[in-house]
Amino acid sequence: MDVSVIIPVYNTEKYLPACIDSVLAQTGVSLEIILVDDGSTDSSPCICDKYAEEYDNITTIHIKNSGPATAKNEGLQLAQGNYIALTDSDDKMEPLMLQKMTSAGYEHDADIVCCNYMQIDEQGNISHLNSTNQIYVLNHEEGLIHFFSKDKIYSQCWTKLYKRQMLNEHHIKNDPGLHTDEDFIFNIRAFIRAQTTVIVDDPLYVYTHRENSLARDYFKKNISQYIDNRIQRVKVTQDSVRNESDAIKHWSTVHVIMYYNELLGKVALFPEYYSDKRINNIINFIKKNKSVLNRHYNLCGFSMIGKILISYLPNNLYLRYRRTRG
Repeated sequence: MDVSVIIPVYNTEKYLPACIDSVLAQTGVSLEIILVDDGSTDSSPCICDKYAEEYDNITTIHIKNSGPATAKNEGLQLAQGNYIALTDSDDKMEPLMLQKMTSAGYEHDADIVCCNYMQIDEQGNISHLNSTNQIYVLNHEEGLIHFFSKDKIYSQCWTKLYKRQMLNEHHIKNDPGLHTDEDFIFNIRAFIRAQTTVIVDDPLYVYTHRENSLARDYFKKNISQYIDNRIQRVKVTQDSVRNESDAIKHWSTVHVIMYYNELLGKVALFPEYYSDKRINNIINFIKKNKSVLNRHYNLCGFSMIGKILISYLPNNLYLRYRRTRG
């Protein structure tokens, strides 16, 4: 079997049938679909069961609500395909996605195959159309640098196929219970082990941008846990690159600053956290790596003014500035 498509499902009844149908419409590959209902409270469980009854290559399992990381792990335990796809239940695949990606994977014996994506919002507006329509074959170091710099490789799992043999040999799985940053943590563990990564730079995945998605709302109600998850993401990164080249370590620092900056934008909405020791450590980390920030501030999401202010303002005042920036 070419691909096991694992789809964690939680309350996406509006989108789920189109997602499953888009996987069933894949041509030129043999596949199985593993639907993991993560304790949904809408009609999603019934939709999953109906598809499993109708199609021999679809399996549905139901678990108590535990978060996407745990749901994906449940699917990984059942998967039998040569490659693994981890697909969000409110998104879709283009019809040739799996054929193009598996063909490139087999040709180059790739441990990870990546593609590009298009983004569509709930009003039907399409964006993120920046593909080169080229194929790139990367060695271990090149793959990690592209991943950390987000150069045609993105943090999400849904733009990738993973060789199942690699995942099993190195016991790569998600940290159970995570609701944020689980994709990156899974990916860093995979890319550290990958010897060959192939990029099929076509928009083969259709990502649905939802303003009120669970991932977008999670930090508002769980900001302290969100901070801890981001710190765990950084710890995994730093531990993983300890024995890697200086170039990889450099780009891992760029990536850490990039996502610490994103976190600070969210924390700025919560003044009660301005003096939190974790947040002060994060800002001090950025200040400590000022040379990296100066070189890559734009890639890290800073303006010229923002780069200067975080370097020289007291931490509390910088967060007040960030709040005025929205």
